Amino acid sequence: MPSLTTHLLSHAPAEFRAATQHPWLKLAGSSSLDRTALLAWLTQDRLYALNYSTFIGSLLSKISVPSTASRTETLQWRIVNLLIDALTNIRRELVMFEDVLRQGFNWRDGGEKARRETRAYADVFAGAAAPNKSLLEGMTVLWATEKCYLEAWRFARSQEPNSGQEGVMQKTLIPNWTCDEFVGFVETIRGLVDELGALVKEGGVEWQLAEDAWRQVLWAEEKFWPEVSS
Repeated sequence: MPSLTTHLLSHAPAEFRAATQHPWLKLAGSSSLDRTALLAWLTQDRLYALNYSTFIGSLLSKISVPSTASRTETLQWRIVNLLIDALTNIRRELVMFEDVLRQGFNWRDGGEKARRETRAYADVFAGAAAPNKSLLEGMTVLWATEKCYLEAWRFARSQEPNSGQEGVMQKTLIPNWTCDEFVGFVETIRGLVDELGALVKEGGVEWQLAEDAWRQVLWAEEKFWPEVSS
């Protein structure tokens, strides 16, 4: 029996490729984005990060932490530990976004409206964290968004910077989302999702809902990257 995440990675491969090899990423990796396009994405990704924080909090509320002394060995506690790490990471990334915006774009705090695509991603998070949704669905969405991000920035990193130029993408953003620490974080989520997936019937209702969650994230991820002339 394949693990759930192995199954999902073979499910909708064209959509996964579209979500992680978008023309915007090609321009980002080659230092070919103009400042306006980069600023527009940075401000929207900051809003995405704020929605992500709320999403993680909602997932935490779904878990009953065992009170036994051996709780650290339980799946519930290991998921809680991971989600706490996710909150720590996103707090650091919000600081990073705002530092880049202030230093590179003379940005002043907030005021941006979420684009339709950003609101759509927020809706995916809210739906996956709704009270009637399982922890498996929510964790599948978490893994899916982080897996897409990892592969998207790996794709961007594979591009050759024009004329040897390096901007904020090459110096700060791409290294942040392709480093060993982030790879390990994504793999930890994957392992936890597979453990949850092993508790449900392959091909059953919960399995199919995880497939739906995967496709929703792929759709939202592709739409989130701004349209550019490649």
